[in-house]
Formats: sequence, structure tokens, C-alpha cells
Amino acid sequence: MQLKSLSLSIITALTLMGCGGGGGSSSSDYTGSNGGAAEENKDFQQWHYFELNGGYAVNEALELVHQVITLDHGNLYLQDDSAEIDNDYLITQDGVYQDFGPQNSKYGYEAGTGTFNNLLFSQKPYSPVGSSGLMFTTQFKKIDLSGKNALATLESRDQWEIANSPNASFGPTRQSYYNKVNNLNFPAGSSCLQDTLRSNNQENLYLYTNGSTLKDYGFDDYAKKYAENNSHIFKKTYKDTIAYLYSDDSTEAGASYGAAEYQGSYYGAGRYLKGVEYSLAQYIQEEKDQLDASLTEAERKLAIEEIETLNNQCSWYNDTAAKFIQANMKP
Repeated sequence: MQLKSLSLSIITALTLMGCGGGGGSSSSDYTGSNGGAAEENKDFQQWHYFELNGGYAVNEALELVHQVITLDHGNLYLQDDSAEIDNDYLITQDGVYQDFGPQNSKYGYEAGTGTFNNLLFSQKPYSPVGSSGLMFTTQFKKIDLSGKNALATLESRDQWEIANSPNASFGPTRQSYYNKVNNLNFPAGSSCLQDTLRSNNQENLYLYTNGSTLKDYGFDDYAKKYAENNSHIFKKTYKDTIAYLYSDDSTEAGASYGAAEYQGSYYGAGRYLKGVEYSLAQYIQEEKDQLDASLTEAERKLAIEEIETLNNQCSWYNDTAAKFIQANMKP
């Protein structure tokens, strides 16, 4: 995925994957701490976010996305090494926010303001129009990575497949890359932060422009179905924005994705209700609940083990871990 917003991409790191090497590391190998430390309580902090994109399809390039998050006395900045950056929107009933503001010569793009103490991160995203009401809070867990498998923190489920499924195949590009990095372990002093719970204080609409061949992201089609009283389509209005959203269960609360028009331009849209946006524990339980009932006891045990590798996933890395990834894990 390309950048969404600091609240949805860097903090989220929803490429939840797992671990392996030999026979697959268990989630207990990556047990972390919920207690804050001096490193997370400083006025100046820098953390690194990494994500592997692409490489599954034939002739599809594999990219290691790298972003640096800087918190300097309450001001938040983001530096991104990607060739193409999406500056997407977050819209509330009375506010407009974006991924990035003006560039800072030292730390990259302005990304709003924030505080990070005792592993609790609070962020007010950047607003091009001076909006200030939206806030995100994220609870992190710190994980000691010293001596741990490095790929396990980036692609845990693929790594688990490598360790436990002899016939696992990921396409020639990924396979070649995994063969190269599969057995790499982090050096002493490496650590990461894993986001376990994320919430907001206002319902918001995330508007994005990547990943669609439709110029209007299906806006006209959604609008037509809404006019025809399709029970799955809901119309929602936000600041300067009209959105048509699809609901799987035909309830207004379930209307979570669709298309939107903001100031004459069209976007794909994702809706987030006020409150908890993401819980790692809940996500893992939902994955377990969706397992096929026809699985044998042995198959279910393996499936649960794979799902629980999500507990190994990292969101932000410290400098020691980041330098190792940059030096050894570029495609």
C-alpha cells in the first residue's frame, strides 16, 4: 500500500504478518512490554516504518517502503523514500485533514502535532484549512528484537508458510527475495513498537486516489444504486464532501466503503466510526472465528498458529533495527 495517513498507515501497519526460521517462531518468542521507557518519553524521537509492496505477480516489482517519523517537541514530521507519494484526505463533519503539509528542510513533510509517552501516541493530523478537532490515539507494545528473525516482523504469515509449508510459493520475485533474507536475525539492541489498539474522537472519511482504474471510483454507479433505493448503499455528507458507501448488512452503521466527491474531484472512500478503529486482539480473534469448520484438529492447530504470528508484527523500528533492515533487506 502507498501512504494513507499517518493515522492509518504508519500507525496502522496493517500488513499484519508473522515469523519463521527452522520451524516457525511462536508468538511468545516476540513477547513485548506495555510499559513505557525513556526512549519513548523524550521530547525528540525518531522511528522507522517499513513495508514490503508488490512482487507477487510475474514482472511486478518488489519495493521496500521506508518512512521516518520524527516527533520534535510536539511537532510531527514524516519523511518517505518512495518514488510516488499519495497525499490523501481525512474528512470529518467540520474538518479537512491531509497526510502531508509543507516540507520541512530537516525532517520531511509536516504531519500535524503529537505526543508519545509511556507507549501511548496521540496525534492531531495536519489540516490545510486549519481544522483541529480530529485526534487519533494508539497504544503500542514494545518488542525486543535482539536475535529474532527479521522477516518475521515484516511478512509474518509468508514467513510462517516458508517454515511450515514445503510447497509454499510466492511468485519468482518474492521467492527469490525470501530465499535471500529468510534467515537474517536482528542484532543486539534492536527493538520495535507494535500498535495494539487505535481509536479516534470523531467519525471520519478517508479519501484516497490510488488503486483504481475508474476515474470516478464508481461514484456515479453508487449514486445510481442509491437513487434506486438499493438497501446496501447509503449517502453521507461531510465537510464539502458527498459520499456513497456500501454496507454489507444494509445498516447505516455498516456503511464502510465506497466513493466520494470532494471539491469537484472523485476519490475512493473508507469510513471510520468514532471510537476504536482497530484492535489487534480483536482482529486475531476474528481471523480464528472465520476458520473453516471442516478443518481437522491438526489443521486447525496449524491455522491458529499461523494467525497468532500476527503478534510478531512490528509497526515502528528503532535506529538499530532500521539500519539493519536498510543494509540487509532491500530487494
